[in-house]
Amino acid sequence: MTRPGITLVSALSILLSGAFARPEAEINILLADARVDYPVGISFSIEAESGSQIRTLELEYGLTGRDCTPDLNVVVPGDFSPTGHVDLTWTWSIAASGNLPPGMRIWWDWRIMDAFGNEVRTEKQWITWIDDIHDWQLLSSDNIHLYWYHGTEAYNRGFLKAAEDARGLLRNDLDAWPSDDIHIYIYGSNKDLKDALTGEPDWIGGLSFDANQRTIMIGIPPEYADWGLTTIAHELAHTAVDSIMGGCYASIPLWFNEGIAIYAEGELDEDYQSSLDDAIYFDSLFSLRSISYTYQEIDGDPTQTYAQSYSIVKFLIEEYGQKKIRQLLDRLGEGYTYDNALRKTFGVDMDGLEAAWRKAIGADPMQRKAPAPSPTAFLDATIPPVSSTLAISTLGPLPPLPATVTPKGEPVLISNSPPGSIPIICVLGFLCIAGIGALGLMLFWRANKNRTAGAGR
Repeated sequence: MTRPGITLVSALSILLSGAFARPEAEINILLADARVDYPVGISFSIEAESGSQIRTLELEYGLTGRDCTPDLNVVVPGDFSPTGHVDLTWTWSIAASGNLPPGMRIWWDWRIMDAFGNEVRTEKQWITWIDDIHDWQLLSSDNIHLYWYHGTEAYNRGFLKAAEDARGLLRNDLDAWPSDDIHIYIYGSNKDLKDALTGEPDWIGGLSFDANQRTIMIGIPPEYADWGLTTIAHELAHTAVDSIMGGCYASIPLWFNEGIAIYAEGELDEDYQSSLDDAIYFDSLFSLRSISYTYQEIDGDPTQTYAQSYSIVKFLIEEYGQKKIRQLLDRLGEGYTYDNALRKTFGVDMDGLEAAWRKAIGADPMQRKAPAPSPTAFLDATIPPVSSTLAISTLGPLPPLPATVTPKGEPVLISNSPPGSIPIICVLGFLCIAGIGALGLMLFWRANKNRTAGAGR
């Protein structure tokens, strides 16, 4: 190659290498913080700067103890825009995604990338979702941990004793008890409980979380201490049932779940018995299918749903025995549909069971088969005490948190090319092609000249 050709190629190489070299730009984290505003949400703050434009900003976070949900959530704050200096806060609204149990541990970090592709992740940190308004005290017995702030220690030891008694009963009746720690939060009033929750029904008096959370929240006014004792047994029955169900895709009819828990309390309260008697007399019983997925209410009162649930489970136990109850739970936990689980355990589907139960309690036969409602998530809620009414709680899945939180505002298009690099690359590409073409013409001209000179010799 002639010297002019070498010079041209060298010049292009130097020019291109200089254009594509990545400048050294640092991303500095000035602040990474998280704060709990119970029960509203958790605020995550970030302040960072870079020698070039910050193009990517993502908050990553996840929950402990939620085996049935993804442990990674990614969100781009809605008010983020590419800039050299970022200073903003994004708040996770608990009301929007569903209540979390007290004591839940949340991990989080930030991922940041600038225009040149430099990437930084902040150190993974943990924060605890806890009601810090009250001065919580702790009483424990094996894997039962009872938190309280109202009344005396002796008064609250009565609730711990109720939990211990329920543990023995459930181990005997269901042959089940969770090995995980169980956390019971006793609020001194129904108002205190509701202040600690968002978006729950007005009639709620307690809440239980499954999906391996093992957390119970109950509001127990001092004048309803006896109600609180039975409610603790009720909630722990739900916890034992959940430990049997296990699988992420297992499902249990609401009436079966509720019925087991109410049965664990003892005899049905007379107000609920009256509700059941009236429904039988006036032929207004809810179909089993209609209370398999959601509560049926009368003027906003779900009492009849609970009363029927108890009656059905009581019928199953008296007709088939405790062991069959456990067999049905096992099959539901394996993922069988409601009808198939019933067929394999009792030899009848849900309609056949309802016909037998109605006959046993002296109710009229079903007039028609009611269509099954679409499955919906139901809360594990407890009716607060009204006069002498016994409160009843229910079990349901924790409202799911989406794997990805959709940010507000327009999406930010992310590119690793530095600002203005596309026009430069286009110009350099044109110069490169032109240079190669010129070099080719030069070499062709040189070769042709040599051939001409050789022919002359």
